[in-house]
Amino acid sequence: MKTNRVFFNAFILIMISLSAFAQRNPVDKLFEKYSGKDGFTTVLISSKMFSMFSDMEAGDDDFNKMISNIESIKILTTEDESLLDPDINFYEEIMNELSLDEYEELMVVKEKDQDIKFLVKEKEDKIVELLLVIGGERNNTLISIRGIIDLKSISRLSKSINVQGLDELEKIDEKDH
Repeated sequence: MKTNRVFFNAFILIMISLSAFAQRNPVDKLFEKYSGKDGFTTVLISSKMFSMFSDMEAGDDDFNKMISNIESIKILTTEDESLLDPDINFYEEIMNELSLDEYEELMVVKEKDQDIKFLVKEKEDKIVELLLVIGGERNNTLISIRGIIDLKSISRLSKSINVQGLDELEKIDEKDH
């Protein structure tokens, strides 16, 4: 009887683990696929880091409100093009896997050898995720910003953090003008 209970508990634990694994979204899968591999850099900025920024920007209530609503920023980018497989293209990988029912295109930039797409996911009329996907010969970058996102302030955040890849977010600001 005790043995059956142990097996039952193990089975439940395995099923819960498998369901959590199966629910990973394509963005998280891509991060896991390339994270820690030669030629790629992965950066995770947590909400704790944003609270530190709010301390530095004392007196700027708009900026502090904006960053207090951000849960995380994840960045995956190519580091050294000479180490990369020329068939790797983040844009194609994400667009083949991503459910476009969940995301809305915000802006698309197509160049000769590179595609850039800004996508947003909304819940209850609030942007809860902003994706920047760049794929092509010169650059592969994926940026995922999660939380409650104010697009008007996001380029300001990108300038404050000064992380490679986030400079593309300034294009959102350019679109507004």
